[in-house]
Amino acid sequence: MMKNKKGLLAILLGLLAILLTLLGADFHQGQSSLPEAKEVKVEEIIDGDTIRVRNLQNNEIFRVRYLGIDAPELEGPDYQSCFGSQAKEKNEELVLDQKVLLEFDIDRYDRFGRTLAYVYTLDEDGEKDIFVNLYLLQEGYARFYLDKQNTLWQKELAEAALSAHDEFLGLWGSCGEDQFDGKCLIKGNVGYWGQSYRKYYHLPGDKYYSQTKINLLKEDQWLCTIEEAQAKNFRRALK
Repeated sequence: MMKNKKGLLAILLGLLAILLTLLGADFHQGQSSLPEAKEVKVEEIIDGDTIRVRNLQNNEIFRVRYLGIDAPELEGPDYQSCFGSQAKEKNEELVLDQKVLLEFDIDRYDRFGRTLAYVYTLDEDGEKDIFVNLYLLQEGYARFYLDKQNTLWQKELAEAALSAHDEFLGLWGSCGEDQFDGKCLIKGNVGYWGQSYRKYYHLPGDKYYSQTKINLLKEDQWLCTIEEAQAKNFRRALK
């Protein structure tokens, strides 16, 4: 009888040890899932979503591309470059010559070798202040960029972009067709119809315009011009 009790106790202790090991592994996994971060100094603003920074530890200079946003270009067709200079100026105002914190997601670099990051300004105590990626979207200086790999702040960034569009802030109130008073009102809808993957755009007054909803997390887009819609391979829906 005593041997049975000792055997049972040994089994229970063994199970407890396994449980504690698993809990410890989960704890460390949770710790490792916290985003890696690095403090740098901004040396140059390249455009509305790209900066050149200096590593404060080894003085390495490298380029940083903001995750989750797409600011207008400085040159190119109107649909690409409208509001580009304003976006760059706002980026300069926010971060130029300042220390900022870079927070990383899954992908560390893009195909051009630029470091991908969420960027934060720092307050007097060295704590996070302005989430720059989010701010630029909130104020209409950039479009939301759907990144299916780096999703840490994806929902918040998408909501910020939609909010700016709803109020026609920044590019959303300035870069649209003249017939819509400069507002970006074209709906770009992406989805499957039967077995076909299709992209349609809807102008105000079109048959399905009012019932078409824009979900940025499902590749839908607010478009500013017909030229932009066509360049992005959207086709006109039923009028």
